[in-house]
Amino acid sequence: MLLVADSGEGKTPVDHYFTQPISDFEENEARKLEDELAQQKTHRSIWAIEHKAIERAITQNRKKNLSSDDPEQLDLLNAEFENLKQKLEGHLLKELPAQRKYKLIFSNTTPAKIALDLHENWLSAGLISDEAGSLFRGRAMNDLGMLNQLWDGSTLSVDRVSSPSFNVKDARLTISLMVQGKILDDYVKGRGKNARDIGFIARCLVAFPSTTKGSRFLNDQPQSWIHLTKFQQRITEILTQDKLDVDQGRQTRPILEFSQEAKNGWLKFRNNIELELNTGRYLSDVDDGASKISTNLVRMAALFHFFEGRQGDIAYTNLYEAGVICSWYMHEFKRLFTKNPAIPIEVSDAAELEQCLLRWCQNHSGMYAIEKRKIAQYAPSQLRKNGLRRDDALNTLSYQNKIRMILEGKTHWVLLNPNFFPVPSNVKSSFPQETTALL
Repeated sequence: MLLVADSGEGKTPVDHYFTQPISDFEENEARKLEDELAQQKTHRSIWAIEHKAIERAITQNRKKNLSSDDPEQLDLLNAEFENLKQKLEGHLLKELPAQRKYKLIFSNTTPAKIALDLHENWLSAGLISDEAGSLFRGRAMNDLGMLNQLWDGSTLSVDRVSSPSFNVKDARLTISLMVQGKILDDYVKGRGKNARDIGFIARCLVAFPSTTKGSRFLNDQPQSWIHLTKFQQRITEILTQDKLDVDQGRQTRPILEFSQEAKNGWLKFRNNIELELNTGRYLSDVDDGASKISTNLVRMAALFHFFEGRQGDIAYTNLYEAGVICSWYMHEFKRLFTKNPAIPIEVSDAAELEQCLLRWCQNHSGMYAIEKRKIAQYAPSQLRKNGLRRDDALNTLSYQNKIRMILEGKTHWVLLNPNFFPVPSNVKSSFPQETTALL
């Protein structure tokens, strides 16, 4: 998820409301880990002492074996060696595994560190920040390809030279970034210019809500938090059960499937999206985001199903609810990233020239016409020395009926339409009657 909102819009409190149960659960598990580590310190020390003793016994046994020529003594030494070997194997099985840190939320890190933590600690994590400016400016967004792989659920192979390589398999990574518009714009134009080309932005549910500043009035009426409390309680239940399952040796994750009605609904949604990718259709210029929205729909429907504690297959109800939300995000993606048609140069020139003429009117009260040759004096810089562009801009304004060009004697005049410029209204007689009626 990628939320674009300026400072003061309330990103931090909103983030806090929904991540608080996760942070609290992390803190509780960290305290438990500290207590366990204190209890295990003695066990590890004793285990290490016994391990060294067995290794010394094996070393002495091998030395005696190499220096002895007595067949009977060699048989005894070999029998002792077999006993020591079995004792060592049994002792190694008693070694306590390295304690895994229960860390779910990262806010300032790098892709390499995320991969390592997923491998060594917990296979679920979230890169979550309510002020993600430091992430976009730092190294966290350097390896977008790796983040895409984790989003896809692919096995991630990390090859390292100075330390052991490893694989991350069946991991889950959530990304929720809240960032100010200027920072995101600078990132996309700078070193993140391939963020959309590589498909990272397309995988995000992007939102750029309108500001609510100026309408957030308070009153002394009590606020109800009953639904937020229920949400937080359910999150805590899910985290507790998930950790219990993993601690008890869960090897595979449960697989959810669609009911037939939900499957048909998803196929219809997906095919409608595909239809809109055709040239000239609604989503043709945002095909990257559109190509991922059907996958996000599946995941969201599954999350709704699981969060509500439903059993069996994913129902059409959850698919429909997720479809409403995903459709909103698709429209938002279209609004933000649609390719605006290029403005013809004569149109942009005409718009700038119109502003110059407005300023001319303010400085020449009572005038309703200007000599064409003087236009260059007041025109924007790109039109002063380029007569062809200047004429094209004037022709465009004439076509828009904002001006009219006439010849009186040997002088070319530009008449200004009082419906667009602050000039005396008697100039209307200089414009065609039928045109004036439409103004």
